[in-house]
Amino acid sequence: MDTQEILYRNYIETIGDGLLQTTESKPAQVGEVRLFFMEPPEWILIADKPGENLYLIVPLTAYIQLAITDRYPPVIRWRNINLVPLPFWVYVRKELLEKYSEPAFKIKDLEKIKEYVRNAKVRGIGKWREKFIKAVAERFKDLNLSSIIYDQIKAEEEKQERKVIPFPQSVYEVLKPYEEVRFAAQTKAYLKGKNWIGAIEENTLILYLPAEIIGKGIRITLKGEEIYRGKAFEEIRIENFPSLKSYEFLERELNVELLQN
Repeated sequence: MDTQEILYRNYIETIGDGLLQTTESKPAQVGEVRLFFMEPPEWILIADKPGENLYLIVPLTAYIQLAITDRYPPVIRWRNINLVPLPFWVYVRKELLEKYSEPAFKIKDLEKIKEYVRNAKVRGIGKWREKFIKAVAERFKDLNLSSIIYDQIKAEEEKQERKVIPFPQSVYEVLKPYEEVRFAAQTKAYLKGKNWIGAIEENTLILYLPAEIIGKGIRITLKGEEIYRGKAFEEIRIENFPSLKSYEFLERELNVELLQN
């Protein structure tokens, strides 16, 4: 194996699941380099703030040999660490950024890094470099989708009709196979099923329904058990939703069906 393959395989072998919450939430600022507590942790740079609760970040890496694209990336030096930017952006909500990362240091010259990320090309740079960049991007994929969806929703929040319902006690039985636990090791914040997109936040399942069914009669079921029957609202919040190790099964087992008049 060559050096790049060894580095890539070493990186892949360290990857785990879930996020680790910080002991003390610290406000995020543009220009900060923070340590994002994945497993293993990833370095990130806050490059911009495009919305009130949304930040644009650039993942950084110490795997410099694997991060070179069609040109050499700018190096960020801090203490005995050398970091370079990876060639993609990630949108992250303020709450997630402050909950799962901590600031390390701050830099002033952001434009050089932003220009590099905008213009870097990743095709034809070598098999292991391409695989490495894709692997890191995959780690941020759900976080990115979740943040974009949340930001769009927050911007329209005052215009939306909302329905709040409790999770029915009678349906708890169907969730036993998914190992209810006290604290959720949430593996996917963003969810998408037929006739809905959604997310889990503080033991609440939040469903957003498509515009074409708003105001019509619907039925929401989980593994065939009815949770709600009535008018379709833009947002339906199901409170006291059980904490589970994973919520991805909801994409298959939670259905929003239109009732016939």
